[in-house]
Amino acid sequence: MGTGRDRDTTTTEERGIVLRVVSGLHAGAERDLAGSEMILIGSGDDCDMVLADAGVAAHHALLSFVDGRFSLRALDAPLHVGTAMIHPGDPIELDRVQRVGIGESAIAFGAADDAGWERLVPGGLGPRAAPSPPARPYLRRLPLVAGVAVLSLASLAIFAAVMPQREATPDPLEQLQRLVPEYGIDDGQARLDLNGHLVLNGTVPDTATRERIARRLAEEQIDARLELRTGDDIAGDVAEILRGQGIRARTRYLGNGDVEIAGSFDDEAALKAASLSRAMREVKGVARLIPVNVSEAAVARRQQPAAPPKPVRIRIASIVRGDNPHVVSGKGDRYEVGADLPGIGTLVSITENSAHALRADGSLERLKPEPAPSTGENEVEPKDFSNVRSEAAPLRL
Repeated sequence: MGTGRDRDTTTTEERGIVLRVVSGLHAGAERDLAGSEMILIGSGDDCDMVLADAGVAAHHALLSFVDGRFSLRALDAPLHVGTAMIHPGDPIELDRVQRVGIGESAIAFGAADDAGWERLVPGGLGPRAAPSPPARPYLRRLPLVAGVAVLSLASLAIFAAVMPQREATPDPLEQLQRLVPEYGIDDGQARLDLNGHLVLNGTVPDTATRERIARRLAEEQIDARLELRTGDDIAGDVAEILRGQGIRARTRYLGNGDVEIAGSFDDEAALKAASLSRAMREVKGVARLIPVNVSEAAVARRQQPAAPPKPVRIRIASIVRGDNPHVVSGKGDRYEVGADLPGIGTLVSITENSAHALRADGSLERLKPEPAPSTGENEVEPKDFSNVRSEAAPLRL
């Protein structure tokens, strides 16, 4: 798997912020993340992280780590974050270590010492000390009886070597924990209760998923109690609390503890008070409420202004690689990775083979040097209307 830099030999605690592959063909591979970096992930050879698993698109996702904040955008295909599907479009921000499904692979990113890694991979991903080698046996001349005993032990050893070995009994707690990433259980945790019985906690998207997990436990003969809430359970509890305070709304569980509240809220202060009430805070599985106010007044306040004129597209005169990669426009302006290229998009990567820009519609454009116009470098470059589409601006609520 291409990672863009060699793995070092420092400990997990010294690595700081890391991007790891937690399942799939490349499970266990990782890459350290710098303070400001954009990583293109997919199956294409020009990606910064190349995954060969089935279902991984050529340019599947773009990860941005800037000023300590993670932003993730689906490009050519959807992503799975917890129980939610993220379609290509606007980026989402993740503030903790979470499993991100990419085709039949999965990644996660965050601080190397974050406790969230334990939920994704039982036993964690940290290094373990190698066992000490056994001491060299002391040999001496033995009496006849002792020699016979040694021969008997040797015979037993040969017999044990040729007999099939019985497989070690798997740890039920580890078996239970492995179900968390496999079924995308939000905040999933396998534990022992006060009586020593196995318990699996967390949130699943629906009742069907909970039933599949129950059948799996029966098939593998794991004696455990399921304390799994569904997204429908959580959304229903939120709606009931709002209804008790005179607020009618449609609720929907989005995954990762987020619940959408949609309705006509003329009194936004009352909605805020209900959202921060003690009853709402005690709803298990809710991390954040996302109100969507569809009242006429709220919609009018959020109407988007007319889109500004599209900027003139610059001409890419050259692509410079090396220790300080950048592109140079026809007017001599210099743009580094992360800069906005007028009329094109955001410059996201410069590799040995190519450079890429992320357009406003979420697609990637491969950049290459363009010949200078016949009018000369100092003249204003002509406007390019080839990418202009006649569309009404979307209404964002």
